[in-house]
Amino acid sequence: MSYTSAYTHLRMQGPPGRAYVHRMLDGHHGRTAVSDTTVTAAVLAAAREHAAGRPGAAALLDPFHRLGYARFAEAVPAAATGLCRLGVRPGDVAAIHLPGVCELALAVHAVSAAGAVPAPLPAGAGAAELAAMMTDSGARFLLTGGATAAEAVAATEHSYVRQVFSFGNVPGAVPFARLVEAGTPAAPGPGPLPGPVPPPDPLRDLALLLCDPPGRVTHAERFADLYRLAAAADLGPGDVLACSAHDVPAPTWIGLADVCLTAGAAFAGVPGPDPAALLAAIERHAATVAVVTPAKLGALVHGNAAPPAPGLRLLLTGPPAPELVRACRLHHGWTVQAL
Repeated sequence: MSYTSAYTHLRMQGPPGRAYVHRMLDGHHGRTAVSDTTVTAAVLAAAREHAAGRPGAAALLDPFHRLGYARFAEAVPAAATGLCRLGVRPGDVAAIHLPGVCELALAVHAVSAAGAVPAPLPAGAGAAELAAMMTDSGARFLLTGGATAAEAVAATEHSYVRQVFSFGNVPGAVPFARLVEAGTPAAPGPGPLPGPVPPPDPLRDLALLLCDPPGRVTHAERFADLYRLAAAADLGPGDVLACSAHDVPAPTWIGLADVCLTAGAAFAGVPGPDPAALLAAIERHAATVAVVTPAKLGALVHGNAAPPAPGLRLLLTGPPAPELVRACRLHHGWTVQAL
């Protein structure tokens, strides 16, 4: 299956104005085929399509950052080329310690496009814990930035990490912007631009290396998770999904961002675990969908803060209390479904 046909099989038309990610079939009804592309390649193709059709549309949103589809589609392949030019090789592990979804998505997909393996680290971990995770994962380079950078850089002194790339200015680190510059065809650099990265084995090669808790996710498993999340979220152009990294595991946080990038929706990262931060993000970004834990659902229903407007869809991370679901529907006009 070619790259183009693989991506074509990822999309099917639903109701007007809405696109879905779905299972690729090998031509025999009911049998799931294994894609020979990657989630990153499919996400980049979708981002380019959305950038062309909706110039200026937001893809990823943090409290102080906004990333559009066009910028995402330009920066990821350029940064991947910059990584290869600076010595990153297929199969290398990259520790990623970033709290915001804008920078996290850029880092994960740039690393993947370079043929390396992203290893996301928990944003709240201390230097000793981060050093242990970096060592256990065999990470050779780090992407970090912002308020978490000091702990992550300190942790590299007790790990195998030898290169540090950063969003913003971090002492001793190569800025991510310089990676993007190094990946442009006209940029000077150490030798010629690298050739295409060999395609991974979808059933064997890793797409994510998890550290907390430890786990290994192949490219085939990453696609399967994308299908599942896309079916649960049911997003389309114009939707805005609000979610906190504190409420879902790292693969789900990354996967939901990928679903938004593929569907033409926007992902709004919520900076903290408390319901007030979620409510603020819903109001600020006019979110149409939000991810909530069962405890957070109860806080939204019974809390004193002004509730979101009717029409909100809530994706629940655990078993719901039936009375809360009824209250959402009858008193607030919200729908609740499992994620």
